[in-house]
Amino acid sequence: MKLTNIVALITTVISGIYTLNYLLVLQHTTVAMINLGFTLLYLVPLYLNAKHQAKLAKTWLFILLMVHIAICTNLYVSNLSGFHLYYFLVPTGAFLLFNLEDKTEKIALSVLASLLYLYCENTPNNTPLLQLSEQMNHLIYQSVVLVNMIEVVIVLTLFVKQIENNEQQLRTQATTDALTGIANRRYFFQQTEQALAQAKLQQRSFSVLIIDFDLFKQINDNYGHFSGDACLKQVCSLIKDYIRQQDLFARLGGEEFVLSLVDTNNLEAILLAEKLCQLIANYPILIDEDTQINCTVSIGVASLTKDNDNLDTLLNQADKALYQAKDQGRNRVLSANAN
Repeated sequence: MKLTNIVALITTVISGIYTLNYLLVLQHTTVAMINLGFTLLYLVPLYLNAKHQAKLAKTWLFILLMVHIAICTNLYVSNLSGFHLYYFLVPTGAFLLFNLEDKTEKIALSVLASLLYLYCENTPNNTPLLQLSEQMNHLIYQSVVLVNMIEVVIVLTLFVKQIENNEQQLRTQATTDALTGIANRRYFFQQTEQALAQAKLQQRSFSVLIIDFDLFKQINDNYGHFSGDACLKQVCSLIKDYIRQQDLFARLGGEEFVLSLVDTNNLEAILLAEKLCQLIANYPILIDEDTQINCTVSIGVASLTKDNDNLDTLLNQADKALYQAKDQGRNRVLSANAN
């Protein structure tokens, strides 16, 4: 809708410039008034979009443009002025503005524009309202070609931007957990395998934390799954804001999360985990305007050692420490390296 409005406004401006040319330069009031009517009609798509009739707005814009071109070529002037070259704008514009599923509209408008172009190209107007000199015809022809070239550049730029946006959206969907907005399981393993290999090569410390919500089923049972989702999202946001930029926070599945920490030894990882436990336990989860709840987590910690030097082993050791923390009363931290 926004792009349709922009195109409609640009078309209105261009048509308005031609109207002024007819009135002030060529001094033909009749043609100027007819063209003024078309200029005002180009604003109708803005009204239709405001009424949420987007497809009708696009269709109106292109049908009006093609009628206007036909009037220009076969009434105002002759095909020597090149107005019918504006029909080239229709296929590219239609494929840009209409949605992917609107195939019928795009094809129909493109075919109609092609037929009208061929008709105007092969039908000379021997009695135009405007008797133009060869120089003026050439000037108008150049302006039409220039507008077409600008339109092609704009359309290609918009297509490239749209492709880039789609690629970015696909990358985000492939790497991000839809509920919490943090990294997903697949992305975590891809990135952490590389980070761990680099840490071993450079003999740097490395730790992982597995974080699991305590008694999460009770939250869902007592307050509903929507409240459980709110709890996950708000706590994840709290953790994400607290950790460093180089730390990778991801959702393994359900209410279980993982945090990989580069340049972090076991003691530093334990201190961070204990701080996170404290922050989460004291953080009020807003369910609605009248309801706040608190939740807790248990965290298992594992750090890189000579005997514990691959990601699967680290995660397995952290997971064991996590369940020991659960068995010892929850809302606590245990490290596999301290066992």
